[in-house]
Amino acid sequence: MLFKTFACIVAGTLAVALAAAGCAKQTGQSSQSSTTTATPAVAATPIGDAAHGKQIFSTNCAGCHGATGIEGGVGPSLKGEKAKKNGDATIAWIHDPKPPMPKLWPSPLNDKDVQDVAAYVQSL
Repeated sequence: MLFKTFACIVAGTLAVALAAAGCAKQTGQSSQSSTTTATPAVAATPIGDAAHGKQIFSTNCAGCHGATGIEGGVGPSLKGEKAKKNGDATIAWIHDPKPPMPKLWPSPLNDKDVQDVAAYVQSL
C-alpha cells in the first residue's frame, strides 16, 4: 500500500513538472513566433527563379506538358503539382525522372536551371 501511494505521488509530481515544462515551452514558442514574423516568408521563399524557369520550361518541357504546363499532352498536366511534391521532390524528379520523361539533367539543364524549372512547376 505504501508503494502504491509513493508511486502515485511520484507520478503526480512528474505530471505537474511535465505540464509546467509544456506551458513554459508554449510561452517561449509564442514569444518566438511573435518576434520572428519573417519565418513564414522564409519557408515560402521559392527554390529558384520561376520566371526564368518558365523560359526553360518553354524550351525543354512544353512539347510534352503543354505551353504553360497545365495543358498536358504526351506528359501530364502539372497543375497542382505542388500538392503532390514539395520543391525538393520536384527537383529530385527532374534529376531522376521515370520514363517516358526524358533525363534533361545534367545536360542540357544544369542545377540552377533545374531549381528554376522546379520553382515554375511549383507555381502552377
